This record gives sequence, C-alpha cells and structure tokens, in this order.
Amino acid sequence: MKKTVLILTVLFLAVSSFAQSILHIHHGSNVVFEKSISQIDSIKFHGPSSVFNYGNDYRAFPCSEIDSITFSDETLMSGQDIYINWNANTVSIDNPLDTAGVTILTDGAKVDVSVTSDIQDIVYHLSGSTSDGYLYITPNKRFTLSLEGVSITNSEGPAINVLVDKKTNVILANSSQNYLSDGSGSSKKAALQSKSELIFNGSGTLTVDGQKKNGIHSDDYVQINSGHIVVASAVADGIHCDYFLMSGGTLDITSNGDGIDGDEGYVAIDNGTINITTPTADCKSIKCDSTLTINGGNITIVNSGDQSKGLKSKQGIVINGGEINITPSGTTVLEDVDGTNDPSYCTGIASDGTVQINGGHITITLPSCNSGGRGIKGDSTVTISGGTIDITTAGNGTVYTVSGTTKDAYTCSCIRSDYSIDITGGHITCTSTGTGGKGLTCEGEINIGTLNAEDSLLILNVTTSGAHVAITTGGGGGWPGGGGGPGSDGEYANPKGIKADGNLTVNSGIITVNCTQNTEGGECIESKSILTINGGQLTLTSKYDDAINAGTRLNINGGTTYAASENNDAIDSNGQLYITGGFTIASSKKSPEEAFDADNNTFSITGGTIIGTGPSGGMFTSPTASACTQHSMKYTGGGNNAVQIIRDSDGAAILTFHIPTFSGGGGPGGWPGGGGSSSAVLTFSSPDLIQGSYTLKYGGTITGGTDFHNYYTGATYTGGNTKTFNVGSSFSITTVN
Repeated sequence: MKKTVLILTVLFLAVSSFAQSILHIHHGSNVVFEKSISQIDSIKFHGPSSVFNYGNDYRAFPCSEIDSITFSDETLMSGQDIYINWNANTVSIDNPLDTAGVTILTDGAKVDVSVTSDIQDIVYHLSGSTSDGYLYITPNKRFTLSLEGVSITNSEGPAINVLVDKKTNVILANSSQNYLSDGSGSSKKAALQSKSELIFNGSGTLTVDGQKKNGIHSDDYVQINSGHIVVASAVADGIHCDYFLMSGGTLDITSNGDGIDGDEGYVAIDNGTINITTPTADCKSIKCDSTLTINGGNITIVNSGDQSKGLKSKQGIVINGGEINITPSGTTVLEDVDGTNDPSYCTGIASDGTVQINGGHITITLPSCNSGGRGIKGDSTVTISGGTIDITTAGNGTVYTVSGTTKDAYTCSCIRSDYSIDITGGHITCTSTGTGGKGLTCEGEINIGTLNAEDSLLILNVTTSGAHVAITTGGGGGWPGGGGGPGSDGEYANPKGIKADGNLTVNSGIITVNCTQNTEGGECIESKSILTINGGQLTLTSKYDDAINAGTRLNINGGTTYAASENNDAIDSNGQLYITGGFTIASSKKSPEEAFDADNNTFSITGGTIIGTGPSGGMFTSPTASACTQHSMKYTGGGNNAVQIIRDSDGAAILTFHIPTFSGGGGPGGWPGGGGSSSAVLTFSSPDLIQGSYTLKYGGTITGGTDFHNYYTGATYTGGNTKTFNVGSSFSITTVN
C-alpha cells in the first residue's frame, strides 16, 4: 500500500509540476517501460500490481518491481523498445516499430521477429512463461535482449534463436530469474542459439537446459561481463562458441560434453566465478584450439570422466592469476594406435603446446581412482615463473599390454612435459603417494631457478611415497622383487622426485625432495644425462635409493646441498663427478653404499666444501688426484655417532661435525661389507684444507652454535681425544685412521 501511494504521489507531482513528457519506469539499473504521458490512458492498481493502459494495450508490473520513476523530454531508449510477454500458450506484444521495418508474427506462443530496416539497438523486453513457444529473430542491425523474468521451453528447437550474425547483447534484468530449454526432439544445436556473438550483462540469473545438444551455442563468440548463468544440463557442451571471454559474473555448468568449448578460437578469463562439472569420458571442462588464458577469477572444475581434461588447449595455456581448483578423478584409457595400446590420461591442465604459469593459486587433486593421471602436462615446454601450485596424486601405477607380449606401465605424475620444464619462481608443492608416482618428470631438460637469483623467489617441495611397479620380474641380486640390482633382468616403473631424461640444472631456489618408499627407484633428483647444481638450497632425502643420480656427469658448482640416503648412495654419478664450488653434505647410512659415488670415473674437486659420511664397511670413491686442485681427506677412525673437530696449525676450527648414526651392514642383495659396522668414514674437502699440519679431536661435546645437518658454526667443542695429521703437497686424498 505504501508503495502504491508513493507511485501515485510521484505521478501527480510530475504531471502537475513539470513539462517533461516521457515517463520511465526503472527496475534496478534497467528501464523496463517508457511511454509518453499523453499516450497513457489510465493507471490502475490490482492488489500488489500496477497496470498502465495505453491505446488498446497495457503493461502490468508488480509494485515491488518498480524501484523508481523518472521523467524526461527524450526517451532513454529512443522509442526502440519492443515488449514481448508470454502467458502459457499466448503472447502479448507491444511493437511501436511495426510500421518501421520490424515485423513480428505469432503462432500461439511462437514468436518470429524479422527486421528489414536499419534501426540499430532495438531492445526486446522479454517476460512471462510458456512451455511451448520460442523467440526466433532475424535482425538487420545489433540489438539487445532484455530478459526480465522469462521462461521459454521449446520441445522442437531452441527457446531463443538468432538467425543472422548481428551483435546480440543479452541483459539479465536485476533480480530476474530466467529459464530457457529446448527439447530432445530438436534439430538444432542449443537451447540458446545464435549465429552472432552473445554478450551477457546485468545482475539477474539465466538457467539453461540443453536437452538436445549444447546449452548455449554461438557461431561467433560468447562474452560474459556480469550476471549469473547456469547451464543446469547439456547433452553435449555447456557453452560452444568460436571463442570465449569472461570478465565478471558467475557461470555454473554441468554437461555431458565439454564445459566451455572455444572451438578453433581462444578462451580468455579475466575475472568472475566459474564452476564446471563434466562427468563423461573424454570431456574437457574448458578447452580451445588456440591459446587458453586465465588472468583472474575463481574457477572450480570437477572432471570425473575417464581420460578427461580440466583445462585443455591445442596451442598453449597461460595462467597469470586467479584461484583454480581442479579435481580430475577419472582414470586412464588405452586407445588403439596403429595396433598398439596407447594410454590416454585424465589430466588437470593439458596442452598440446606450452603451459605457462606466471601467477595465481592452482590446486590439482588426483584421487586414488585416477591411475596414471597427470596434474599438469605439456607436450612442449612447461614454464612456471610465479604463483602457488599444489598438486597431489594418489593413484597407483598400472601394468598394461602394449602389443603382443610387450608390457609397460602408466603411472601418475604431478608435472610432466614431453619437451622441457623451466621453473624460475613460485611456491610449488608436489605430492605423489601412488605406486610409481612422480613429482616432476620430463622427456627432455629440466631447469630450476635462475642464476644469481634470490633463493626465496622459488620454493619447490616434492614428496613421493609409492613403491615401484613391477612390469616384468627377474631373478637374482636379492634386491626387492629381484629387479634393479646385479643379476636382475626385471623391468620396473620407478617413482621419482624430480627426473629428466635430458639434462637437469638447478640454479636457485629452496628445494626440498623427500622420497620415503621402501623399494628401489625412488631417487630425489635424477638426470639420465648431465645433472648440474649451480646454486640454490637443496634438501634431498631418500629412504631407499640415491638422493642424487646423474646418468653421464654430475657438476656441483655452487649452492647449499644436503643429500642423504638411508639405503643407497647419497650422491651417485654413473659418469664423471666435478665439484667446483658450493657447500655439500652427503650422507649414506648403510653398507655397501657411499656418500660420493663416481663409478670409478673422474672425481674432480677444484673448489667448494664437501662433507661425506657413511659406514666404514661401505665402498669409497677417492677423488682423482690429477683432476683436483683442492686437498681432501678421509677419516676412518671415527666411531658411529661421534663428535669431532679439525683445527689448523693456528688452532682455528675448519670443521666441527657430528657424525650421524648408521644402521650398519646388511646391504642390498647380501653384498659384502654389510657387517653391522659401528665405525664411520668421513670425507672432507675445503679451501681451508691446505698443505700443513692439523689436529683432529673426536669424542668430545659440542655446545652452542648453529647446526646444519650436523655441521656446526660458532659452536664450542670440549673434551675428547686427539689425533694429528699432515696434508702434503699432492692432491691425493689424505687418509687419517
């Protein structure tokens, strides 16, 4: 009642006091009705509704939807507004342009609009409800659809169909609830179909059901600036268009095809909220053939179909910002390719080209049902320069038949590239708990960090805990499953922390890798070619296998590295081993393994500080005297868990170290030297270790100072026993017993 009185008061004051002749009724930010005052015959109120009568027609509004009334000398919409209101099987139309080239034909609730004039920016105001109707428009110029509480179901085709490629603006009126649906018997592509671009604005809601194929289909682009669009169901794609843009609003999609398909064009998301669920096999939640770019927004994706993808592009994916949460729970499918089985994986982010991540917060969770899945996969380079990335994989690896009797296995990986991985910044956490699972893996090169950059710019944490997957088993060696050791002919898909088939280079960053599995293959970082450490802060711990493994050569030129293995070598190069700088602690805790293993190849020390510890019964690779320009020493008399200090002739401490506890013998496969040794071997080299005399004290006590993996600085050493030794001019290793 109060609002009715207010409307009457406003009208009375306007008509009696002002010469302005055009009345405008506002609902939110939209003008929903306007007429010359001279055209209005009467205004009536029926309960909560108001009825504006003019000529032989009328417009009815709930009083609650009239937010304001204004008056002007000129119409806000230039007299180019057409009102279409459905009422079940009938429709009422207010078309002031019927003599100006806008023809509207009706058949029950079916409305066909044809425009032959050059009138631009016609606004069609749609309201009411029908279960057997449609709106088909053949425009001649750009126009606007204002959805003001309209519900249209057309069992035979689209609810709304734009038949000519003219720009279509779609306004979702403030607080309006709108619904569009086609039927399963439709011969068309979508519930909302257009040959032109569709640009969405407003603050209302549009719900779409695509009963035949897509929810929304445009032969041009779809752009969402605001509003709430819900594709409640779609037999095929939620939204299908030539390319897709979003700068605001909310988009919810549940579809049995792709969520957003940008087809041969691009996808660009700057802001807004997107929630997509794609439960069907081989679907992509957001995809395009060109570049997929995300600059901001909040995106949540659940792709539960087998071999499905969360984000998928044929050319490249660029992520600069936003909150992205992807859960790929489907599993791997074997596809027949030229008579052989080829795995097709369920993946969070996948590109046939590059993947570039510069910012944002990305969370990808692959549950245990996703065997062989990938968190991020690029056929070309995967580049990460910023942002926060958390990837978890839990699915176990699976053995499959390639063809005939040939077997292989597919396993999960957090980040994978067929070409190269370059990581220079960001905070990245990769956790893999399934058998054979990997953190970072690449068929080409991996580069981590930037030379001389601050380590804090890159934080990389990798954890793997799954055992290896036995593809074929062999005998001999006594190693677990008979595989991987001497005398074994077994083949395994092994878990890895960071693994490159090509070169692997670390330049900077705070890098922590922890491999906790109890079987072979779980190296922390491995290169099948050359592995180089130029900088960074590395903490690498492996329960069973090597902490560091290089295929052909290992270079340590800088950085701070702690590498420890409980059951294998701490640092292992299958070729040459060169140390020119940095600070390295290597700890191997069980015979017959060792701290530094160069497989009898060149072991060169020309700079840096190295400390290696292991049980005295283990193997030992001595530095190659002819390749060294820095002295080194080997101390074999220290007791297990002993404390020792080395002082130079001036009494200055050049090493204060607490030898860790070792498990003793019982090495893999019953190797010799596994006798439960209680003594340790210490390898030490430093620029401070020069020709001269030294005092070694052991068995004392360390107090105070700073402890870095049993290496102390600024500490006080008291008590203990004393040994003296001399370092000669030769660069052959000095042995102290």
